[in-house]
Amino acid sequence: MILKKIACGLLCAAMLLAAGCGGVGTQTGGDKAYLQLTDAAGRQVSLAKSHERVVSLSPSYLSMIEAVGGTVVGRASSKVGKIPESMKSVPEVGMVYNINMEALVGLKPDLVLASKNQHDKFIPMLQSNKINVVEFDTQTFEDVKGTIKTLGDIYGTQDKAQKENELLDKQVAAVTGKLPKEKKRIVIMHATASAVTVEGSHSIAGCVSDILGFENVAAAALKGKSNKTPYSMETLVEQNPEIIFITSMGKPEEIENRLRTDFKNNPAWNSLPAVKAGRVYVLPEKLFLINPGLRYPEAVSLWHSRFIRRSLLMENKQSAEQTEHFGIGRTKWRITILVIFLFLAVLGSFLSLTKRLQHYQHQGDYRYSA
Repeated sequence: MILKKIACGLLCAAMLLAAGCGGVGTQTGGDKAYLQLTDAAGRQVSLAKSHERVVSLSPSYLSMIEAVGGTVVGRASSKVGKIPESMKSVPEVGMVYNINMEALVGLKPDLVLASKNQHDKFIPMLQSNKINVVEFDTQTFEDVKGTIKTLGDIYGTQDKAQKENELLDKQVAAVTGKLPKEKKRIVIMHATASAVTVEGSHSIAGCVSDILGFENVAAAALKGKSNKTPYSMETLVEQNPEIIFITSMGKPEEIENRLRTDFKNNPAWNSLPAVKAGRVYVLPEKLFLINPGLRYPEAVSLWHSRFIRRSLLMENKQSAEQTEHFGIGRTKWRITILVIFLFLAVLGSFLSLTKRLQHYQHQGDYRYSA
């Protein structure tokens, strides 16, 4: 009897230990939690079962949900981002920034997947309706892989989630393996109608920059501060990046007006080497405004192929133009020397012949006079 109690106690202890290890733990059977996790907002979330009625408030989660074999009964819509074909007919619950709570609750979800900060204001209402909420933060590549892992835990498809993460790592490695060893000094400016800020590592563009091995000259200014920090023309001139990248949010004409007011109308802007060399690039919203999810490798590849290679080609072209302008090319330099030598030789021969003709003419005149 005593041995039986001891064995039972050890079994319970082992189960508690298994549940407490790491950010995510799973259990099955009885009334115990199916899944326990800590979400991006730091909240402890306990899910009682594998969920069948899931609503996603972020379109960028949908491709990840599909990749791990999950489904949704409702989703938010967005003007930016790609909706998987299999989920286009799923009922909508409003725009990603303006959720229709009545439509959402009407779908009777047992779990809502939300975005940290973006959907915080909806959490109390969802909780008051006894709807479980898990918040994600999917700015960086590691965030995306962590989200895929958690989705695999939620849907009970851990193997699919692991394979998807391995594929993402492989796709990114295929790009980074081609990178030149030289690191470029860059800055990432984020423009809206009201302000221009700089982005650090905890942003999509900043993370891609880190993956590609760039040196973000604004990183020091961002330490201990918000990921987006105000930026001035004076600081830009002082830091003098080799390449300028721009992300944006809002109407193009309003963004352009803000950039002109704060930067482009300043004479110092046109004096920047990056501007003179044409190394100012606008990053596409579809990959760098809303998290690209499974398209993260595409964002890395696009940055590399469209911007890094273009910069290198421009550098080579400028170098060639300088070589041609200053006569540095060996072949052209040798041809130039040869032409000059031949010209001097012909000129010398001409002068010598002219001198001889004058001499003969002088002798002829002398004989005639004699």
